Amino acid sequence: MLNPKILPDRVRLLVIGGGIHGVGVAHDLASRGWRDVLLVEKGTIGQGTSSRSTKLIHGGLRYLQHIRDMGLVREGLKERRLLLKLAGDIVKPLEFVFPILKNGGMSSFIVRSGLYLYDSLAGSDNIQPHVKLSVEEALKRAPDLDTELFSKIYAFWDGQTDDLRLTRRVATSAMNLGATVAEHTSVESITTDGDGWSVKIVTADGKVKVVSALHVVNAAGPWANRILESSQIEPGYKGINVKGSHLMFDDIGLKSGLFLQAPKDGRIFFLLPWEGKTLVGTTESLFVGDQDSASVTEDEISYLLNNANLYLKKPLRKEAIIAKFAGLRWLALEPGRNVHATSRSHLISEHTSGRGILLTLYGGKLTAYRHVAELMGNMIMKQYGEDVASRTSEPETWADMQEELKKFPNDKSIELRYQSV
Repeated sequence: MLNPKILPDRVRLLVIGGGIHGVGVAHDLASRGWRDVLLVEKGTIGQGTSSRSTKLIHGGLRYLQHIRDMGLVREGLKERRLLLKLAGDIVKPLEFVFPILKNGGMSSFIVRSGLYLYDSLAGSDNIQPHVKLSVEEALKRAPDLDTELFSKIYAFWDGQTDDLRLTRRVATSAMNLGATVAEHTSVESITTDGDGWSVKIVTADGKVKVVSALHVVNAAGPWANRILESSQIEPGYKGINVKGSHLMFDDIGLKSGLFLQAPKDGRIFFLLPWEGKTLVGTTESLFVGDQDSASVTEDEISYLLNNANLYLKKPLRKEAIIAKFAGLRWLALEPGRNVHATSRSHLISEHTSGRGILLTLYGGKLTAYRHVAELMGNMIMKQYGEDVASRTSEPETWADMQEELKKFPNDKSIELRYQSV
């Protein structure tokens, strides 16, 4: 049920946050047979970072630079295959062209080795193995590439999605299985009680209500520790917000995505075909301001344009930007590591109250949201004393497009979904 007039007084599970991880947890527990699941979202479902991502469903080729993230990549590749099966109308394969600069960036040996490893980690879940492209083949996929700059050109496959629609599809699937979702409902505090947790919320009509919950999942992302601290609960980890900025242009003729490397700092960024437009992103920078006001800066625009134009015969120009948007990725702080070296893997902190637990999520990727939700569901089931498996990998637990669009009318307007120019 979406936005009921009367919220329940008592639930077994209350989920805070209507991004992809929050709706994923609600879907997971509902798939195990739990009907008294309530998700509260202070805005609308998917309006935050879950609709401001790079739109990729991928293992994360660039994460292979860090040995510790091998497991994260394998997990993503497995979930990529599963999402292509479960939501194939909004999660689709996408070929990527990876050109190797003659001057600057990674060598062709390192790139080819990484692509072989990426294929190997995918195993039977691979979409297609990587290949070497001729100049003619590359130009068919990306007509504006300045191919004279490259020593070699490779192609590999990953996936792409409409991130907002995927989030809403998962939310619809949870509601179909009995979960309740309340938008425009914010959490003020969480306190322990004799049977779990008392969660003080402000409803869409401005009324204050206390909901008793046996278990709570805090999937509020950038706002997660703020909720804990306002409740005098010591956060399990220090968190940081990493901002990713994106630019939208009219279609420049891409038939494949471009996987590119900034020569000076080695960071990976993308040029992607998306919904008849061209998406450029992302930057990665530590964000320390108000989480509600993250936006694309002039420096970030310059960074993306300058680096993208190194690869193109016809440069992208600032005045051609039709939309821009920034999303925040909530990560656990790793002492001694900078933003780019901080792992994208998830961490889950746990607080207990009587029979119930409070789980707070740090990190996590769009691609692996279902796996992370299943892990949290397993933790809750163990605490509850039941042994019922998640069914979110089964097509029968998923809503279809018509159900999703009925609950969430799908506005494709870039100007309404993003910060327009």
